[in-house]
Amino acid sequence: MTDLEQFDDMPVVRLVPIAGALLGVLTICAAVPLRGRVKTACRLLQLVAAPAAAVAYGRLLRLYRRRVASALAVSDAVQGVLLRPLPSRVGGLDLASVYRACGGQARVGGDLYAVARADAATRIIIGDVRGRGLPSFLDVIAILGAFREWAPQPVSLVELSTRLEESFLRYLADADDDARCDVDERFATALILEVPDGEPDARMVNFGHPPPVRARSGELVLLPGTPCPPLGLSPLCDIRAHENAFELGPHDTLLLYTDGLIEARDCSGMSFPLLERATSWTWHDQHRLCHERLHNVLAEILEDIVAHCGALPADDLAMIALARHGEGGGAVLPCPADPDPSEGVRPMRWR
Repeated sequence: MTDLEQFDDMPVVRLVPIAGALLGVLTICAAVPLRGRVKTACRLLQLVAAPAAAVAYGRLLRLYRRRVASALAVSDAVQGVLLRPLPSRVGGLDLASVYRACGGQARVGGDLYAVARADAATRIIIGDVRGRGLPSFLDVIAILGAFREWAPQPVSLVELSTRLEESFLRYLADADDDARCDVDERFATALILEVPDGEPDARMVNFGHPPPVRARSGELVLLPGTPCPPLGLSPLCDIRAHENAFELGPHDTLLLYTDGLIEARDCSGMSFPLLERATSWTWHDQHRLCHERLHNVLAEILEDIVAHCGALPADDLAMIALARHGEGGGAVLPCPADPDPSEGVRPMRWR
């Protein structure tokens, strides 16, 4: 019999030592004169029942721990498949990524990211599904599956974004038919980024997601662009995917993140001051390789969040840091894209 089957039978297992203890008490009471039976029985129950209960509880706890360990192993495997760490180099980019779910407690959360090659461009998605539990986990699978299917295809960034939205809406319609839960409250923010090889500009479509931060020679810039409604909410308004372009130079660093970063709060309820704290991070380091520097930036951010909150944030958190490493080389998987630019930025000088 497996551990899980034993765990399912625990109500019966717990009764065995208790029944044996009660049988022993009744046997002794039967041999004691009537006047002393009640008092004697109470004392014997105290002596026998407590150890019996402790034995039963210890057995239950051991089996429960085995079951939890088994569940965590499964969730780790699922996360390893769904949210694989991004490769350190893809196309013309160096990358670093980090993912922490629910303050480090849950292994699978509602944040997502992925990368794909599209001929002479690299495409990245980062997103945040509303809610937690099985429905949000299924939403993550649906969005990542659609991105991995369409991102390598020879379509523009706007068309890719439109297909992703349509795919997610079809998935929600099927979920509604299955009556799994109320799909009217299910949506996801997402940012889709395209960085062409050999071009100075990058392009993005923002589905209600927190804007990227660009660090360039002593200046931090927030890149909000023109946000569209979150994935799953387009039927409520007549706003379609809109592409924004911005410059991403050879010495720039771009930070993508989910709202777990900016909504991390300290004990007084104050949110994490992203741009204010970002001025102290080491965006440039001539003594390290580019991908090592990017990993160090993310490590600095995590340390800063813990210093601000006193612990990892209670919400899911995903971050991607990227920079150009020079043209040529890198991982290859196929497909192109051709769009029109428009940029919205808000600068902030380092202190």
